[in-house]
Amino acid sequence: MLRVKCPQCGTVVTVADNLRGTSGPCPACGHVIPFDGPSKPSVEAGEEAQSVPIRFTRPEMPEEVMDMTPMVDVVFQLLIFFMMTAAFSLQKALEMPPSDKQEKTAQAQTLEELENESDFVIVRIDRDNNITVDGEDAPSDQELLNKLREAKLGELGKGAPGRTGLLVLADPQCRHETVVKALDAGNAVGMERIRLATVEDTAF
Repeated sequence: MLRVKCPQCGTVVTVADNLRGTSGPCPACGHVIPFDGPSKPSVEAGEEAQSVPIRFTRPEMPEEVMDMTPMVDVVFQLLIFFMMTAAFSLQKALEMPPSDKQEKTAQAQTLEELENESDFVIVRIDRDNNITVDGEDAPSDQELLNKLREAKLGELGKGAPGRTGLLVLADPQCRHETVVKALDAGNAVGMERIRLATVEDTAF
């Protein structure tokens, strides 16, 4: 079969192959069309055109897997942060060597005897946690250390001997933390004898 297109109206005309090389009128507009176009292959009898369906393949999506690497990095950073910022408190202890029974200091002494002994620095703590060293206020830790150090070294240039004993008189209502601070200060300056007694601040 031969298919030609009318140049006048654009109608496609189908004619037999044996009419190739001839011409004829267009059935739509009557314009004479030369039959010299390409031929359309004929379909043999009993043979049907087979149409092949188009198939689209869907790509396989990768399985979603959570990446744990950033989470592990964050955990390590938090661990390092807490290790660097953690405050480790050092618990202080006072070494109390056993006393020699032959020495006079091993004998029992009353509170009045200790207060009257010139070798002792007296630290008083009232129920409001105020600290005094030999009657002088010590509002800060540094002030407490300075006063105890001065009492231990003595009055330089005057020949006054230093004192090596510490007597802490604490009110029962004061905080345990304040008492420990006074004992630690005496140990820090090197007091050799440290005594602790509970006394009402009204008796100071």
